[in-house]
Amino acid sequence: MGNTSTSSYWGQEFLRDVLLTDLLGSDTHSILYWAGKKMARKFPLKDALDTTKFFKQSGLGELSLISENKHEIKWNLSGEIVASRIEANPDADFMFEAGFLSQIAQQQLGVIAEAEMNPKEEKNGNVLIRVHMDPKHAAPMYDDLPEFKLRK
Repeated sequence: MGNTSTSSYWGQEFLRDVLLTDLLGSDTHSILYWAGKKMARKFPLKDALDTTKFFKQSGLGELSLISENKHEIKWNLSGEIVASRIEANPDADFMFEAGFLSQIAQQQLGVIAEAEMNPKEEKNGNVLIRVHMDPKHAAPMYDDLPEFKLRK
């Protein structure tokens, strides 16, 4: 709260890393993961560029694509909000973002996808999120929602 460069994130950190953790307890990781998947179904994005824009515009952090092949997509999540959350709470949870990226990959590629983030891979305020895909198994189709339009 006292850090002027990240004080604008205090409300988000308070709700996300204090209140939700208290309310959800030991189920925090799994509930936030599935909440991320559900939100991705409400905000379908067409490609990686839109996904990175969405993360920035939503205040989730700076998302960058590290690598992609038919079995895995690696994302790096960074930025002031990410570094601030990790600094304030070394156990900060990024499973919402992992679930969101998993569902977006599933929608964009049409195959089953699940994501993981390994806290031991966090470095210098960055979070590595790996989305694993199974190209042999088609993803279930959800309601046909119109593409979510981002600000330019």
